[in-house]
Amino acid sequence: MDDRERPEADDDEETGMDTTYVGIMTVVFLVVAALAVDIGYMYVSEEDLKGAAETSALAGAQAIKQRIQTQIQTDQSKLKDVLSDEEQSTAKGVAVEAVTGKHKAVALIDALNGNTNKLTADNDVTVGFWNMSTHTYTPGGTPVNAMQVRTRRTAESETIGMGALGNFIAKISGDQNFNYTPDAIAAFPARASANIALCVDACDRGCTYPNVCSIPERKMTHEPLNGGSAANRYAYTSLKYQPTGATTLSDLICMEMPPQEVCGKQIFTIQSSSNDALRDIESMMYNPNADKTNKEYDKATGKLRGWWVIAPVTGCSPAQRGDEAERQTVTRYALVRISRICVEGATGCKQNNTAFDAPASVCGGDNGLYIDRIACLDCGSQAMLQFPGLHPVLVK
Repeated sequence: MDDRERPEADDDEETGMDTTYVGIMTVVFLVVAALAVDIGYMYVSEEDLKGAAETSALAGAQAIKQRIQTQIQTDQSKLKDVLSDEEQSTAKGVAVEAVTGKHKAVALIDALNGNTNKLTADNDVTVGFWNMSTHTYTPGGTPVNAMQVRTRRTAESETIGMGALGNFIAKISGDQNFNYTPDAIAAFPARASANIALCVDACDRGCTYPNVCSIPERKMTHEPLNGGSAANRYAYTSLKYQPTGATTLSDLICMEMPPQEVCGKQIFTIQSSSNDALRDIESMMYNPNADKTNKEYDKATGKLRGWWVIAPVTGCSPAQRGDEAERQTVTRYALVRISRICVEGATGCKQNNTAFDAPASVCGGDNGLYIDRIACLDCGSQAMLQFPGLHPVLVK
């Protein structure tokens, strides 16, 4: 062969080697890229598992609370049956769906429902009783007021979608603990949620929970010098938060304060003659997004029938008008349905630059705050442990 042809042959050989090298590297690159995507998509962290357990427990507890509330609204005679139901199949279904979503077959986190109230290899969901006094949970205990959920990785997410290789990578990286199965407990302990405090005179002994009395619509007043019965009086309250120049009572109402455990404790009350705070409470009542799970609507018309709140009850100091906050000791809780709030004048607090007034058809020229359901319970009583709250919270 002519020497002049040899460089061309060498070039062909080098080109062939380059093509082979590029091909190999392309395959390697694609494998690594696929591996990275697979790990990023399939990996379930311990924080993911814990967060899913908490979200699921809250969803299940909310479903139990909603069932109790619906029973109070429809037929109180069967309330005991709801409170003693240790199955709570609907609530358990809600809890599981909160973990897996509607596409369980491709879910990366799972919670097994074995229809028991004991955590086992085949069951991750229990209902039971949360004792707010001792802060202990009894699976299967009654009255049912709590939900427990344990989460785990699915078989697919445990192997990161790559079988033994995924297991190996996760283990050597230290990123996964395959035996980590966190659980969370959510309950709805009785806590005050209203910005009104009632006088003890408002509580009739015949309306002691679980007997929720339907009463003729009662107009309540915050005017301390109106000369009316103390049973119809209320004061504004910011519960345990003291209003200040920087954070006013209006601010506290409009920011939707979290429910607070104040039974037997002191709260701040204001015997103001101003309607400003009432306008704020009115706006919160007719805001469909504020505390929406505790608002009762007419199924036929969609109109708001009432807003369920837990109001603190105090002994009521001698009626004196003033805008200064004073301390009062809470002696009872009152589960109350506010039927309507009507206030003339400027609109109350805004959320997302939107304020709400009572519909004119609801007020008919009337002004004030009205209630039509009430049940009270003494602080420290054994029955208080069975008094349902209105807002599920994580307790573990």
